[in-house]
Amino acid sequence: MVVVCQAVLPAYDDILPPMELKEAIEKARYILDEEEIKPTLDYRYDSDEWPDEFKWDMNFRQQGYSPRFTGHIALSRMRSRHPREVFENPVQWRFESTNYALITAVYSQLSDADKGLFLGGLLNIYTRKLVAPARNSGAYCAWNGHLSALPLLSEFCVRNGRLGILLAVVSHVDLPNANLVNMLTQLQEMISLNFNAFSESELMEMPKSLTALRTMAERQTWQTRRDRGGANSVRNEHFKQGFSAAGNAVVQGVDAFLEQCRKAHYFYVKGALQQNRNPEIEADKVAVQDYLTNLGFDPTMVQALNVAEQYYRDTATAFDLKNCLGIVRSFYEKLHIDVGQAVAGNKGATVVEEWDPTLTFLKNQRFLSPQQDKFARGIYALLSDEGVHPLITEREFARVLRNVVIEYGLMFLTMMAKAGFTIRGVNVQKRAANES
Repeated sequence: MVVVCQAVLPAYDDILPPMELKEAIEKARYILDEEEIKPTLDYRYDSDEWPDEFKWDMNFRQQGYSPRFTGHIALSRMRSRHPREVFENPVQWRFESTNYALITAVYSQLSDADKGLFLGGLLNIYTRKLVAPARNSGAYCAWNGHLSALPLLSEFCVRNGRLGILLAVVSHVDLPNANLVNMLTQLQEMISLNFNAFSESELMEMPKSLTALRTMAERQTWQTRRDRGGANSVRNEHFKQGFSAAGNAVVQGVDAFLEQCRKAHYFYVKGALQQNRNPEIEADKVAVQDYLTNLGFDPTMVQALNVAEQYYRDTATAFDLKNCLGIVRSFYEKLHIDVGQAVAGNKGATVVEEWDPTLTFLKNQRFLSPQQDKFARGIYALLSDEGVHPLITEREFARVLRNVVIEYGLMFLTMMAKAGFTIRGVNVQKRAANES
């Protein structure tokens, strides 16, 4: 059965002229076919703290290795474990993929009405496509030598609010195959490292959402069996020769993923009860970092947020919280100054690289409305008066200001992307396509 899905809301506004659906699918298939040959999906350790895998291992430290370098080794070890562990801190690992950026570039040029059809069409193709085993494939997601583009499409659907389309399509696949096994391997990777890519409601619905997929696969794991009394042999009318290995792999993959969903849901509950972390804000923080990278900001901006995060930990002292807000304030200043320079460069104007003149310039250029200008200045006043000058900052106040800056930063950067500005002066969609 082929599933046709209607579009919901777009993840990004169209900056380039809308692309025709047929052309978009053709372009995407070139990208996805290349992904089957040479996968680009990866996770990079993006923290200055030592990975949990090596927290108590002194060998790497004595040899002069950095935490980020050992992250690659840690990930290799973590991938060998079944079931995979779910990490409570979802901001230490950053997802990256060249082909993901290219699919994003195509997707962003579609009209709202075509986006769901675009994903539904591609998913119907790549959930069922037969791919010959790759020789000596050492890729992480490979199963029995088979590689697939479905892991990339899965990441894209989850991270762009289209998980429902993915689940609808896979629930109607007739027989288990390598594509589905690879997809489940990637979903386990995603929830292990970035569990907040899934909403709490999605995690709660996952057992129900994957029932049809698991049932279909389980039917291919046996041909005959004894009934409960052991007297009669029961024949499985759904069984087809040649699919038992894939069926077993899909069943095991679903069960492992559902256990991870249970653990991730626990972290959501724990965070809400402790009132220290808001999963939505943590997800928005990742979105802010993605914007900073994609729009060409200085890498130190992402690093500043990571360092502030290290100070903002559950065991933070008052002095740590003071340092956290000091870094957040510096980040907040530079964010506006850098955007001001980008807007000025685009309009052939000049502006002093200082906080107050930049805010005035952005308001005069109607990049910020008068109300947004007042709001931005109010946040800055609080950061300046309460976050830096006093010797001790209360955790509650630090939490509120940190969260406000993250949410404001997401709004501010979204406005920048919609306006077509980048720090490097290159349209973000064009730049993503050129980086291939």
